[in-house]
Amino acid sequence: MTLPFFCAPNRCARLIRGLTGTIGILGGVAVATATQPATTLRDAYAGKFRIGSTVNGWYLRDLSNPALQISAQQFDTVTSANAMKWGVFNPEPGVYHYEYVQPYIDFAEAHDLYTIGHCLFWHSQTPDWVYEDAEGNPLSRDALLARMRERARLYAERWGDAIDLWDVVNESIESDGSKRQSKFNQIIGDDFEEQAFRIAAEFFPDAKLIYNDYGMTEPGRRAGVVAMVEDFKAKGVRIDGIGLQGHWSMHRPTITEIEESILHLASTGLPLHITELDVDFLGRDQFFGADGANVDLAARQATPENNPFPDGLPAAEQERLADRYAEIFALLLKHADKIERVTFWGVTDADSWLNNWPARGRTNYPLLFDREGQPKPAFHRVLELATTP
Repeated sequence: MTLPFFCAPNRCARLIRGLTGTIGILGGVAVATATQPATTLRDAYAGKFRIGSTVNGWYLRDLSNPALQISAQQFDTVTSANAMKWGVFNPEPGVYHYEYVQPYIDFAEAHDLYTIGHCLFWHSQTPDWVYEDAEGNPLSRDALLARMRERARLYAERWGDAIDLWDVVNESIESDGSKRQSKFNQIIGDDFEEQAFRIAAEFFPDAKLIYNDYGMTEPGRRAGVVAMVEDFKAKGVRIDGIGLQGHWSMHRPTITEIEESILHLASTGLPLHITELDVDFLGRDQFFGADGANVDLAARQATPENNPFPDGLPAAEQERLADRYAEIFALLLKHADKIERVTFWGVTDADSWLNNWPARGRTNYPLLFDREGQPKPAFHRVLELATTP
């Protein structure tokens, strides 16, 4: 049987039921049958918090990609991994890759997915020309703010009604709580973040606006974010949530550290978003002295020591990963009243950034679906947590 790919999951289910009387396995992922309810994450977590994934451009160039099918089936929220970043969308003055973004918007609308704009302003993946005039000299504050406004205007005019939430500023606070001295901050000043949110509020009045960062279990960064939020509130600058990138490992941060961060950040009164969840099974701090998701770290090469499972993860190790995901989601469910969304950074192990960072050629296992798009034990544990009374 051939079904139109761009049909909402519930409509697809009705089509199959009408033809066969049952629903079996679609794309390797369990869905509803005639005798049992749907076993999808989007259904299991409905009423608790939104649950989503990212999609990459290569997914959208091949609509039969299992990761794309899983995204439509399992999640109610979707984030574009790279297409909307400044350097990808607008790499040179006057060059705009609308064709990278439009398939993402079409996919989200076709499947009625809550749509995340990632990200509006980020020091990384922003080309140098953004900060320079025609002669290569640094822009003035007003000129850079004008370019930021123009970027927001382009998105608002074309996709303003299609984006439900924006990561307005990404990764602008250092681990000690100070402002990152990016070129944005160097040219605009320490009110860069404030000006970014003012611009976003002007051009996206109906979208939610959040700040997003990694390493939010570090006390300094966490305190810096809280201070920024309180400053915004005092000045009447709209901010609608805080994004905690969940690039965690098997041992770090601890559940206690994650809970402390949830409680501390939630004390601002803003809802929290776990924005980029994955579990680095192989770990990176013990091999590279790196944790979190600092993309400025140089990539190295895989070795037998830092890449011990190149041919697959043994069953016992799969269960260890499932245990880690279970403790994370048990905590998130405990604090579901403070959490608005959980988004995985990727869909299957095959497309995870952790296969090549911080060592090229690593074979990692950080997500709920394996390289063939099959649900792993971790998927079933996460699902059961939400469906068990």
